Amino acid sequence: MALRKLSFVTILCFASSPVLADDWLGARSAGRGGTGLADGADAGAVSVNLATTALAPRYDMVAGGVRGPDDTWLGRVAAVDSRTSAVTLGATYTYKLDNVPPIGASLPGWVQAGDEVDNPTSHQAVSVGLAYPFLGNRLGLGVTGRYDWRVAQNEGEDSGFNVGVSVAGRPSDAVTLAAGIQNIVDYDYADTRRLVDLGVRWQPGQYLAVEVGAKTEWMGDPFEESLAEHAGIDLFATEWLALRGGWQHEDGLHTVGGGIGLVSDRADLDYALTGEVGSDPLRLWHGLDLRIHF
Repeated sequence: MALRKLSFVTILCFASSPVLADDWLGARSAGRGGTGLADGADAGAVSVNLATTALAPRYDMVAGGVRGPDDTWLGRVAAVDSRTSAVTLGATYTYKLDNVPPIGASLPGWVQAGDEVDNPTSHQAVSVGLAYPFLGNRLGLGVTGRYDWRVAQNEGEDSGFNVGVSVAGRPSDAVTLAAGIQNIVDYDYADTRRLVDLGVRWQPGQYLAVEVGAKTEWMGDPFEESLAEHAGIDLFATEWLALRGGWQHEDGLHTVGGGIGLVSDRADLDYALTGEVGSDPLRLWHGLDLRIHF
């Protein structure tokens, strides 16, 4: 059993605002306002919610991507195994291409005011974590390590390693509480932010779930300034058709979205469309995920 789990994670890792690499948790999360921290069934969010996934046995793999503004293309693979042993293992790999014009210190010295500057950039990230459930699967604790590297035309190459922790609890069968700290180490790397995440999920049955969350910068006072608020809903029209909707607010920008999911015992297909309210031109993200249940 242990050897099977180790091989599963190893194969995954080595073979496989703006939407940052650590912000996109998959189409399912995007369709409901970026929530998912407190959803143990969402393997796409294991980079931040590994403690939550440890509360119930599952063995899932998710592959998908997103197309968005700034010539953004992103592909992502995630997997979690909380079934074959007491210790839960999770892993993700993300590859992203975009072309965001450089600003500030990143702006080349030869550029004149008003000039358009291309800055094609590739971003990659690998995360691996483990979690353990306590108190009869009512409490879960997790730790995740991640390595990021990027190559930008105007900024050169950069890389960084960081660590995150997560905790989740189920005071009742219908309620899940979750919290996490991303990128604990104070390392100046452009693709990661030091964040505190909070999430509460209410799921009274198999046909309805509501989740709300908040995200704030990890500063001297971690709750000094709120960066984002999230709210989302899952509504099952039938056992095989899920409808999703959500809203989030971050740094003065409001983003709304929706999604649809085709659900079965062996595989799910999720699509999400999200957009910034009031943006001109309109900024939209299209996401698509396929998840397999082993």
